Amino acid sequence: MVRKLKKFRDSLPEEPDGTEMKKIIFHSILSYLSKKEGTVSKMEIKDLLFDTLSLIKGFRVEWGEIQKFGRGKLLVNYKDKVLILDVEEVSESILRIWNRYSDSPPSPKFKKS
Repeated sequence: MVRKLKKFRDSLPEEPDGTEMKKIIFHSILSYLSKKEGTVSKMEIKDLLFDTLSLIKGFRVEWGEIQKFGRGKLLVNYKDKVLILDVEEVSESILRIWNRYSDSPPSPKFKKS
């Protein structure tokens, strides 16, 4: 099992494909929010980001311990590198945009049927 994991890790590029990451993240967020009506909670957005990052090939994602890393930190492991992502800021930005969008009147061109 360890040998297979090492072989998989070695087959990954040195850096993940940024374009592919953007596509996955954008599509996941857009897909989720397009099905929602009304408000979205911060926890829903955090869970969505966790699940979305887990879809990216080679990423291992887990919540950071609050005592070590603080509240709302995701640890994203790729090969032998770790990224500490502050999900609080990202989720706040998404919520702000969503609230602005959901509060605006619908465009006459794009009426929901």
